[in-house]
Amino acid sequence: MKFRWFIILSFASLSLFSYSCASSPETVTQSRVIAPGIEILTGRDTNGKVEWMAVRSTGCSLLISPAIPAGDADEGMFLSRHGGEYFRNSDVLAVLTASPHTPIRFRSGFPQSVRGFYRVDGTTYSLPDCRHDALGVNKNGKLELLHPGEQEEWNNDSAGGFYVILSDGLPLYSVSIRDAVSALGWSEDGALMILLVIRGQDGRGYSYEEAGSLLRLLGAREGIAMDGGGSARLVWREEESLHSFPVVPLYRAVPNHLILIK
Repeated sequence: MKFRWFIILSFASLSLFSYSCASSPETVTQSRVIAPGIEILTGRDTNGKVEWMAVRSTGCSLLISPAIPAGDADEGMFLSRHGGEYFRNSDVLAVLTASPHTPIRFRSGFPQSVRGFYRVDGTTYSLPDCRHDALGVNKNGKLELLHPGEQEEWNNDSAGGFYVILSDGLPLYSVSIRDAVSALGWSEDGALMILLVIRGQDGRGYSYEEAGSLLRLLGAREGIAMDGGGSARLVWREEESLHSFPVVPLYRAVPNHLILIK
């Protein structure tokens, strides 16, 4: 009997350890409702420092921001955008940095190259990356995960990301290094969406597996890591004011965003 309980407790401890490593249980999650169907979720470490923030929504839609070519579109060059400008539209609730890009050579207002599949309103601005996954939005607004080899046949809007990190409720391992991450997660029927950004510049950051586990913990079944590093950022509207996380003094240029609308 003692031996049997030892086996059960050993497996239970192993399961708890695996889950704890992935979901970072030392993080305290706080939630507040800012509008019907819209929550702001905050994860703080044991010292009270914010590790991540997310907008969790139900009954909303997602758009990929349009491109502003800054030269030859075939070269994938674009003017940078700041997420705050999208809020001129009163239906916009939040924006999240989307496609990763080449290292930034210039600051705000200068062109840069986009990595990954970027297609909006029937125009392809950046071709698929054979190493990375992409997020697709079909004509009915349904979200799709596009793996390498599937993107060439996609004729709807798409924003290239890095990797699928949550598939059918299972966090996926890809890269173990911890960094800042922007990610999108959604429920099986797409009614629930989670726009997530994880601090990495002055924090520990998350691995992709940890980010996928966090999306699952917040209610997602599918998820993809989008942008990363110093440009990963979430901006949202709350009480007629705009808020940004992380709050850093340096503006980083980005090519596009995911836009959450009513």
